[in-house]
Amino acid sequence: MAHAQKIKKQGVIGLVIHCERREGCELSNQDIDKSRTHLNYNLACDIQPMKPEQFLKKRISEVKHLKRDDIIYMVDWIVTLPKDVPQEDQEKFFELTFQFLTQKYNQKNVVSAWVHNDEATPHIHFSFIPVIEIDGVERLKCKDILTKKELKRFHPDLGAFLEQALGYMPSIQNNATINGNRTIKELKQQEDLSFKKSLENIYKHNEATQNIIDESNHIDYNPSGLLEKTRTLKKCNQIIDGLKYSLNQYQKEVIGLTHLVTIQKEELDMYRSMPLAKQLKQKEEIINNLYQSIGSLENQIHNSENDNQILRDNNHYLDNKVTKLKNELSIFQTFISWLGLDKVFQKFKNMLIHNDYEMDIKSFKDIGITVLQKVSKKVESIANRIMFLESQNQPINEIMKQDNDNHTMKNIMR
Repeated sequence: MAHAQKIKKQGVIGLVIHCERREGCELSNQDIDKSRTHLNYNLACDIQPMKPEQFLKKRISEVKHLKRDDIIYMVDWIVTLPKDVPQEDQEKFFELTFQFLTQKYNQKNVVSAWVHNDEATPHIHFSFIPVIEIDGVERLKCKDILTKKELKRFHPDLGAFLEQALGYMPSIQNNATINGNRTIKELKQQEDLSFKKSLENIYKHNEATQNIIDESNHIDYNPSGLLEKTRTLKKCNQIIDGLKYSLNQYQKEVIGLTHLVTIQKEELDMYRSMPLAKQLKQKEEIINNLYQSIGSLENQIHNSENDNQILRDNNHYLDNKVTKLKNELSIFQTFISWLGLDKVFQKFKNMLIHNDYEMDIKSFKDIGITVLQKVSKKVESIANRIMFLESQNQPINEIMKQDNDNHTMKNIMR
């Protein structure tokens, strides 16, 4: 069984500490058996020898990406060793899984592939940078890689790959993954419903059996009334046929119920195997966390009320600020229009947005030259107009005025 974990920039170091078992790794998982940590190994150490933090910084600098803290920098696939894989095939299972994931997400994006043998169940952490090529440009885009369709196909594709290489199909898919990943809570709910339904069917079968026995005890074997007794016997045969069918269904239900009880027994045994002190400690920590959460929520509510009051007090100020900004924007647009730079400004804006608010110096130089040419032409036109008015001995009282819809020069000599 496998699942993917999306890692943001601030979570990278924590995952690296856990995978490489650096100092502080016990904080992420208290079940680590340090006496077995030397059995862990990294399958990607040959193709990616750099430290994960250094490689991540280098690789991301090579691809297009938004410069925000909330984007996904790394994905970590955790694939657990199925119980039906023989011990002699354990290393081969992880090597094949590593090959499958490397082919799927491109070798140059692989960060690490740590196999952990020092926890309850062996598993592999395959970490990679979610880079996809769009129109010949590499981009950091996790949402285009881990789509719903991709996640639904992952387990069947991995299972088929392993079956071809191993000669048998490991139990990659189970009831929790065959229709997409489901949570433990959802799986438990389904098991409880199945358990209740099976018990209900058992009660019905027992009741039907008891009715047959009761009816057979009341059959009169006296020769008199033979026709009526024949009808009764025929009815009993029909009921028996129905009971045989029900018995067949009952046997199927018992098989399913037996499997369900076995699973629940394994889980109960696993829970019982935990030291009592550890169980109590975990419960105490949960209660303390709940109290802390309640206190934190109360503080947040109080802070939110204060923030709302401040926002209401500042609302009038912000309205005035918006009006002022609108006026300044209108003045800026008028200035750009009078200089004849509308199209040049639109071109600059489109280029800046298309390149994620970056621009190479040559492009900016070309735009600057265009601006100088446009402004020079506009200044020359105005100078010629002034010379013409002076040559005609006319007063120079033409006024440049901003219209509501566009920006023009108004001739008000008349």
